[in-house]
Amino acid sequence: MVDHIEYTGKVYVYNSGLSQDIVALSKHKLNEYGVNSDDIKIIEAPEGVPKDSILVTIWPHYLSVAKVKHVRDGSLYAPQLFNIEM
Repeated sequence: MVDHIEYTGKVYVYNSGLSQDIVALSKHKLNEYGVNSDDIKIIEAPEGVPKDSILVTIWPHYLSVAKVKHVRDGSLYAPQLFNIEM
């Protein structure tokens, strides 16, 4: 079981329109996994995320943690590393 997220720079958190309560809970969960609050950047579209960054997608009941491997023509490939239950 993973209990810590390894990252450098920012952790990009993709919110596709979920409530601010879910976003706040997501930030709290990421803090529990070692992510500094100042390093969390909430985005509304998975665009402009640099290669090798951590991308977290907020779902209603879990967070999907992925690492960006390739970025090309506005598209990105980010295989999932693990989920965090909320």
